[in-house]
Amino acid sequence: MIEDSRCPADVLCIQADRLIVQVTVFGGGWSRQFDLQPGVPVHVADGNLTLIEATPLPRTTRPRTRMRSYRFTFNFQGGL
Repeated sequence: MIEDSRCPADVLCIQADRLIVQVTVFGGGWSRQFDLQPGVPVHVADGNLTLIEATPLPRTTRPRTRMRSYRFTFNFQGGL
């Protein structure tokens, strides 16, 4: 994860939030890194890869969310 400035679940935010996740996509003999933001499709191979969801939301209280606790949902459209 490169950046997670989403509004924490236990706070009311007035500023827009942002999430950027760096992923590595592997294909037949190649690999490429992409920085994904929710809802923004990125062209990969013969289709588009989109980050759909990231959970949980960050928290301001202890214990803070551990990196390994995050789960990401992606959508790929295209291909054969």
